[in-house]
Amino acid sequence: MSRSGPEGDLARAHADELSHRARISAVVIGITAAIAVPAWSLFDLLLEPSHADAFILLRLAGEIPTFAGLLWLLRHRSTRHAPLIAVAMLGVVQCEIAWMVVRADHARAFYLLGFSLPLYGCGLLLVAKLRWTLALVGTTGIALAVCVLTGPAALPSKDLWAMVFYLGTASLIATLSHAQRNRLVRREFEVRGQLEQEQLRSQELLHRLERLSHEDALTGLANRRRWDDALSSACASGGVVAVLLLDVDRFKEINDRHGHASGDDALRRVSAVVAANAPEDGLLARIGGDELALLLPGTDMFEAVALAETIRSAVAAQVSLDGGAVLVSVSVGVAVASGIDASPGLLMAAADRELYRAKSSRNSVSAPHLGAAGLPTQREATEDLRRVRS
Repeated sequence: MSRSGPEGDLARAHADELSHRARISAVVIGITAAIAVPAWSLFDLLLEPSHADAFILLRLAGEIPTFAGLLWLLRHRSTRHAPLIAVAMLGVVQCEIAWMVVRADHARAFYLLGFSLPLYGCGLLLVAKLRWTLALVGTTGIALAVCVLTGPAALPSKDLWAMVFYLGTASLIATLSHAQRNRLVRREFEVRGQLEQEQLRSQELLHRLERLSHEDALTGLANRRRWDDALSSACASGGVVAVLLLDVDRFKEINDRHGHASGDDALRRVSAVVAANAPEDGLLARIGGDELALLLPGTDMFEAVALAETIRSAVAAQVSLDGGAVLVSVSVGVAVASGIDASPGLLMAAADRELYRAKSSRNSVSAPHLGAAGLPTQREATEDLRRVRS
C-alpha cells in the first residue's frame, strides 16, 4: 500500500535520489571501463607481445557494447535499468579478461589483477541492490570456468587454485563492501527521513499554533485578535466597510436552564448558519461570549442590512434545542462607514449601539435610521456615524 501525504512525498523523493545516484554511478563505471580497458593494451604489448594483437582486438571489440551502454545512460534520464547496464558493461570486461587470463603466458597474475578490478568497482561504486554485485560475481565465475574448459591448453593446478583463491577473495571483499555501503546509505536515508519528518511535524505544529492563535476554539471561527487585525486593515483601505454584530437572544437563560453544554451547542449551530450565509470575502469571528461579528469589505448599507435580515431569518428557522422545544434567535446590529469615517473604534461603537437597539425587541435587525421600508439612506447612515464620532 503506497503512502500518501508529506511522508509519502519524502519516500518518493528519497527513492528518486537513490535512482539518480544509481544512474550516476553507472555512468562513472561505464566511462572508467571505456577508458581503462583499451589503455591496458600497452601492458599487452609489454607483457604478452605474442598475444598482443589478439588481446587488443578483443579489447576494441568489447568497447562496442560498453559505448552502447554508456550512450544509453547519457541519453536517457530513466534510471530503472542503470544497474543492469552497468553490470552488463562490467560483465563484458570480465569475459574479455577471462579469455586473456587463460591464454597469457608470462603475466597471468597481472591479468588476474585486472580481473578483480571490475568486482571492486561494482562493489564500491555501483549504487544498487546487493544482487547486482552478486550477479557480476556469478558472471565472472562462469566466464572463467568456460574459458578454462575451452582454453587451448590445460592450466597448471597451482595456477588454477591461485585464480580461484584470488577471485574468491576479491568477490568476498566486493560483496562485503557493497553490503556495508548499502547499509550506510540506507542508514543515511533513514536518518535524513527522520529529520525531514521532524521538520514537517514542526512546520505543521507551527501552522497549527498560528491557526489556533487566530481561531476560536469553540466555534472554529476567527477570534478577537484576528478580527481586530482584519478590521483595522479593512478600515485603512479607504473603501466601504460594513460590520454586523450578532448576539444570541436569551443566551444566559439557555445556559441557566439547559446547561452550558446546550449553550455551547447553540453557539456552534448559530455560527454554522451565519457562516453558511456569509459571503466568501467576509470574515466571521467570535469576539466574546455569545457575540459574533461579520466583517464585509466593499458592502454598502443596503446590502449589509439585507444580509443581516437573511441571517436573522435563517437562524430563527434552522436553530433550535431539545428537539425544537427551545427556539434560538439572534439580534443583529449593522454599521457601515467609508473613507475618513472608517475608524475601527467608531465603526464598532456604531454597530454595538445598533445591536443594543435590536436586542430591545430581540430577533431583529437594527441599522442607523431604519425607515418604514427598513433601509436607511447612505446620507442618513453617514450622518449617524458622524454623530457617534462627535
